This record gives sequence, structure tokens and C-alpha cells, in this order.
Amino acid sequence: MAHSTSLTPGEQAKQIRYRDARSSGAYDDIWKSVGKCVFCDLRDKYVFFEENGIVMTVSLYAYIDGHFMIVPRRHIRSIKELTQAEWDTIRKFTYIAKKLIKEVYGISGMQLVQKDGANAQSTVDQHLHFHCVPFDAPDLAVWNYRKLKHTPLENAELYRTAHKKIAKLSTKFDQKYKKPSGLRIVCDLIIINEKDEILFEERVDWAKFAPDYITIPGGGIDDFSETLEVELAREVAEEIGIGIDPRAITLVSSLVEIAPALATTHHLYAGHKPQNRSLRNTYVLTGFDSATPLTPGDDCESTLWVPRGEVANHPRISDGLKWSIQSLKL
Repeated sequence: MAHSTSLTPGEQAKQIRYRDARSSGAYDDIWKSVGKCVFCDLRDKYVFFEENGIVMTVSLYAYIDGHFMIVPRRHIRSIKELTQAEWDTIRKFTYIAKKLIKEVYGISGMQLVQKDGANAQSTVDQHLHFHCVPFDAPDLAVWNYRKLKHTPLENAELYRTAHKKIAKLSTKFDQKYKKPSGLRIVCDLIIINEKDEILFEERVDWAKFAPDYITIPGGGIDDFSETLEVELAREVAEEIGIGIDPRAITLVSSLVEIAPALATTHHLYAGHKPQNRSLRNTYVLTGFDSATPLTPGDDCESTLWVPRGEVANHPRISDGLKWSIQSLKL
């Protein structure tokens, strides 16, 4: 395998310990001594696909060759905590998973295993995850772990070699199964200070868009027990650490658009353009004091002010957001 030849003897021995842990019985002691949430600390070298904060990553302690997992980047414990975008992505990934296992390993069956509850999960702090297990014979129903041929890195590399298949299946799912009537609602806020500058955010690595746009505060709305303006104020407080009065903001545009996806595509060696349709409501808040302290949080890594006159030609601002800003009548 491509990565195996570049490993030190110690690293290769570690990979073999991962490979053999299930069949040797060593795993039962390993997971109890980890002391941290391993899914909050995913190693990028094992991840082979990602979209909307959901990853496909091989299992270090596989049941059978080809076993991988679907894991949200966010630390959540239950399916009910998934946003609509995350759930739609997991649904899409299960579709890809079955076909991918057949493509790479020639096995047409798959078990999708999701363990729920503290007694069912052998993982620290119950981080939600889904096992995609190639199912070649009924004996796997009783978890008869196999002597593995491949280390975790070798399994990841095998799936990466199917990059064209992954991209093709992703596009096919978007075209065939995405429901255009199920629009996600996104609300964001144009904040303009006394210098006629607009506040933008640099996004944290796991939440970057493809392309890597800078954005304005806001996000997807999943709780409809309050008004959109109240929910937007909550998003703003989480991302930049300020409180705003929902009554002080004004709706300036409402667009149905194909939005950039949260898609970390560097795991693939092929182009990939996820299609996420959403209804985006953009609001404006004027007269903001530029001296106000801002505290980046959630998916905002840092903030920057961009003069309004520079927005139209800015290479890292999306066309839809440029249109909303240029349409302001201020």
C-alpha cells in the first residue's frame, strides 16, 4: 500500500496492533483506557470523505476489512441532536457507503450499526457515530472479528483510490434523491460600522466552505419555536460574542440559492461540487461601533472588517452575498 512503505518500523507495528486488536481480544482493554473522546480527535489521515461537517473515516479497530464509520465532527450523543443538513448528509453517506464497499471490496451487503446509550457504546462520552460494516456472511451478526489483511492506513488508501466513484455517487445522489421542496433556511446578518465597513468571518477548518469563502455571522435555522430574527441573534452571539436586539435588524434579501457546501474535499483526488439548495434570509444592522470587542466562537475562527466599496471585487465573497450587499439602500 502507498503509505506503508513510508512508515517507520514503530509506526508500522502500531498499524498492525490496530489491525489485530479485534481478533486478538486486545480491544476490550484499549477503549477503556483512552480517557478522551476519540471522535473529537479524528486523525485526518484516516478520513477519506467529508461534507457538511460529517466525515467518512476508517475504523482503527475494524470488524472486517473495509469497515469504516460515518461520524459528525460536532460532539453530539443522539440522532435527535442532528441538524437537518447533518441528517441529510448522513442519509446521503449511507447511500454512498453500500455502493463504495461493493466497488472496493466486492461485497454487496452492508450492516449499518448505530449504538445508542451508555451501555451500548464502547466509546468515551457517547459521541454519535455509525458503523458501515461489509457483510459477507451471517456470522458477522455475532461479531466474530476477523484476522485482518489491512492496517487502518491501508484501508483508508484503498477507499481513496475509489475517489472517482465517491464523487460520482455524491453527484448522483444530489441529482436523484435530494428533495428540492425541502429547503433549508439560513439567516445571516450584514453588520455595518460607522466607517462603512462590513464584518466578515474566517471559518474554522472543519466548517470551511468549498470554495473557501469568508462569511457574515449567521447560520442554519433548526429551531422554529422562536422567530427567525431571535434565532439569528442567538447565532450571532455564539459566533462573535455580542448581543443584538432582534427588533433592530431589517430583512434586506430573501433568496433561494445553491449554497456552497461545508465540504473538505482535499481527501479526494478528484473534483467534487456538492449542491445545497437553501432559502437564505439576509438582514442588516447599521451604526455598529467598530470598537466593540468581538469574541470568535462556534464555527468562527476570527473576524475582519471589509470596506463596503471593496466587496464587489473581493475574490472570497460569494456572488449571492455580494448581490445582497450591493442591493442595500443605505
